[in-house]
Amino acid sequence: MSKKKFEEFVIKLSEDPKLNQSYIENPEAVMKDFGLEQSEIKAVMQGDAKEVDKLLGTKAICIKTIILMKDK
Repeated sequence: MSKKKFEEFVIKLSEDPKLNQSYIENPEAVMKDFGLEQSEIKAVMQGDAKEVDKLLGTKAICIKTIILMKDK
């Protein structure tokens, strides 16, 4: 798993308004384009906060926000 890549994605998403808007419009495509692994994409798309915590090795509030953003 690419914990570092997943963390990098979260940071970039919070800093880049264009990426953020693209994510809101099509989260799965943005995550794929960024290079996240299928297991990471699946966890986010399913809204599985426990699996996301497991993938990152921590309870990450910002990740939970990103999971919710995809439902806008």
